[in-house]
Amino acid sequence: MKTLPKILIIAAAVGVFGYGVGEFFSMNPPLMAGAMAGLTLLYGILLTKQHRPPKEQGFFKNIATKIPVVTVIAVILWFGAGYFGFPVWWQIEFVSFSVIGMIFFIILDLKTMKPEKSAGDSLLRLTVTYALPSALFITITAQLPQFDPEYELAKLNRPPVKLSGLAGPEVIAAGREIFESNKCFNCHKVFWEGNSDRGPNLGTKQIGLYSEDYIKEQILDPRKKQSPGFEDKKSKKAMPTYYGEDLSEDELSALVSYLKTMRDPTHIPVEGKFPDQWTWWDDKQVLEEGKIVFEGKEPATEGLNCAVCHGADGIPMMTGAFDFRNPDNMDTTKMADHRPIKLKDWPDDLYYRRVTRGVDATPMAPWGMLFPHLYLWKAEAYARTFHDPLDKRTEKKPVPPIPTKEEIERWKTEGLFLDPLL
Repeated sequence: MKTLPKILIIAAAVGVFGYGVGEFFSMNPPLMAGAMAGLTLLYGILLTKQHRPPKEQGFFKNIATKIPVVTVIAVILWFGAGYFGFPVWWQIEFVSFSVIGMIFFIILDLKTMKPEKSAGDSLLRLTVTYALPSALFITITAQLPQFDPEYELAKLNRPPVKLSGLAGPEVIAAGREIFESNKCFNCHKVFWEGNSDRGPNLGTKQIGLYSEDYIKEQILDPRKKQSPGFEDKKSKKAMPTYYGEDLSEDELSALVSYLKTMRDPTHIPVEGKFPDQWTWWDDKQVLEEGKIVFEGKEPATEGLNCAVCHGADGIPMMTGAFDFRNPDNMDTTKMADHRPIKLKDWPDDLYYRRVTRGVDATPMAPWGMLFPHLYLWKAEAYARTFHDPLDKRTEKKPVPPIPTKEEIERWKTEGLFLDPLL
């Protein structure tokens, strides 16, 4: 068998292995398979190339030829690890080891040392060879987070949470502590925080929009209703079922209080497993539920009927009511925060503001003060279909970027939620 077919077979085998690794760790199996097979193929081809006789390089040329290569590798490792959801400390560690590798190969390519003249010379060189990489590893890894047994024991021995006498912010802080101590960050991200996308990102999903009963049910009986995009067998078994025994009533209430803060007044909720995610603008089930809200048939929003003014078929029933059928309709000029933007280009936060805050001097009331925002987002998603039907779309709306810590702080200070949750 010739060399190239052998390389192709090995690359294919590595690709299958990479697919299995991606499937096991929920890290985009096709991409993992392609990356590992591609690297193996490239490595095999490079091994078959005819190499020139080895020639010693000067010290500076030795370094100069390796820095560009390691820079490219470090960039690939940094962004690749970030793409697969590794925490930033892992990204730093991957890049650090690529730098260690560069130093190692620089040492290998140094000029040949003179032969040892004695056993003492040999021992000295062996000691230095061992000590130098050991010092590099110890120095770099010492900068990374360390396991502190005293800290871990203190967490285990911490007295249970008691909500009596605690104010709202203190309850939320206690809930976050419970979230951390139960390793929830290992599977769930909260906006930008967290180590993995094995479970839904509770920030971008906006779990805080849901009722307390629903959130408790998801914690205590996670098999009952799977989050969209996580219906596969592995995801169904990933969420532990023992929290009902491990958490006291006060701890569970504090945890729910923390999760209720997972809201975003600037973007519509996002569903699905990273990277195959989608927004509620493109969610057929959400649009069906939004139609029920829009037409005043949702029991949870009794008294809210968008169709009375805007029409069940999108034809306005009241003079001055906004016509959602016309994608070129402009934002109202009756509000101080008016934006000269056509309906087809409205950002998520403009939909949210008009529905939750209302429009001055019109029957469009600040519905966000009266009804759960979960249902208002669904009604907005449905209203959009009058000028942008789901079955006519050629591609999904882009998933919005994850908000930064600074943005979330601004939401709180500007009172964008219209409720006392935050």
